[in-house]
Amino acid sequence: MSNQQSFAYDLELPAANKTFRTVHYLGSKLRILDFLKEVIDEIDPKKSGICDLFSGSGSVSQHFSTERKIISVDIQQYSNIICSAILSPINDEFLNTFINRVRSSGKVENNIASLKEIIEFEEHLLIDRHNDDLELVCNFLENSSLYSALISMPVTASNQLTKALKSAIKSIKYSVDNSFLAAKYFGGLYFSYKQAAHLDAILECINESDKKYRNILLAALLSTASDIVNTVGKQFAQPVRPRNKNGDPKSGIVKQLRKDRILDVLVIYKDWLDKYSQRKVKQLNHEIFRLDYKDALDQLDESIGVVYADPPYTRDHYSRFYHGLETLCLGDHPVVSKTNIGGTNRLSRGLYREERHQSDFCIKSKAPKAFEILFKKVSESKKILLLSYSPYDKTKGAHPRVVELEFLESLASRYFKKVDIRSPGKFSHSKLNRTDLHLESEDVSEILLVCRN
Repeated sequence: MSNQQSFAYDLELPAANKTFRTVHYLGSKLRILDFLKEVIDEIDPKKSGICDLFSGSGSVSQHFSTERKIISVDIQQYSNIICSAILSPINDEFLNTFINRVRSSGKVENNIASLKEIIEFEEHLLIDRHNDDLELVCNFLENSSLYSALISMPVTASNQLTKALKSAIKSIKYSVDNSFLAAKYFGGLYFSYKQAAHLDAILECINESDKKYRNILLAALLSTASDIVNTVGKQFAQPVRPRNKNGDPKSGIVKQLRKDRILDVLVIYKDWLDKYSQRKVKQLNHEIFRLDYKDALDQLDESIGVVYADPPYTRDHYSRFYHGLETLCLGDHPVVSKTNIGGTNRLSRGLYREERHQSDFCIKSKAPKAFEILFKKVSESKKILLLSYSPYDKTKGAHPRVVELEFLESLASRYFKKVDIRSPGKFSHSKLNRTDLHLESEDVSEILLVCRN
């Protein structure tokens, strides 16, 4: 049995809301946090703890951490780092002076000197406002990966770029103190090489710091990387495409690149570190776990009354959008995956990690079973389940969901006595077994299935 209740909310984030965006994140819940709080406070007025089961960028964990115990769970390390920083903030003299330590360490200057030739070549192409050789710009973007060049020097690279790459490779091979992680994997593709040199300097200083600061220092780095990454939507799914479909250079490509690649990493990093360190959180025994959702649900104790679940619903594996953040915080120098193009195995254009989490919720054949396990485990633990769902319009080319809302309602009803649907606005709800009504994506961005026994 299901019914719909509606709340009238302005979906713009209220100015008074202190919860901040940590990274640019697909499906961020920032705009519905007040709606979510209204529902949770109604169904659980005793203010028991919340398990944020797919915590992602941590907006839900962050928002409720001042008044409820939070158990933050995600399989991705970058989420674990961010949620650890926002749920267990630190503010002391070391953090207040950390950026000065980076500046005075000499690491920035050393990194820039090591990458001098390719940094200067890139700046000539992208920052020199008199440059109009768009073919050379395209050639740089298509051939500037150090990771790729370390395997095989690109035969299509210009003579200047080839020379610059060889100089950088020599510096990397003979470097003792620096792994050049950001430069090696993301220089030229996602960040300018100068920005990558700054990111690597910060990473070096983080690795030399006391381990108790690691999460907050890395979280600020991830937020910085998310802000400066030079892609559409600030994701790591694909580097910028410099050419039109006909192969001609895009007329605005240099302007698009300058917009992000001239941003000052150290200034932005300091702002983020200040934002994280100045957070105020009540000591409510928050816990952060890097776990699969099934394992996390098996470990919930009596302090948790509500499970909030926001699994992915489309075929897009979210790990592809955040592989850059994952590599920066793991620092593990992963093998990059390959794709078969025209019978030839080539490095994936986005330089994705070969080992990336592939969620069952994104796979059509596996998603029904994954949702059944979710419903069954939460029901058996005697918790309330709030399941987020993003409606979409099938007639307008939106990415289809691997499962439909009607299926979720029916499945949830097998394990919960009461299943309600809540929305932050008015829309036409698709009733079970009705195919003539569709959810319009512009009417509401998110709904909640409230499942109780």
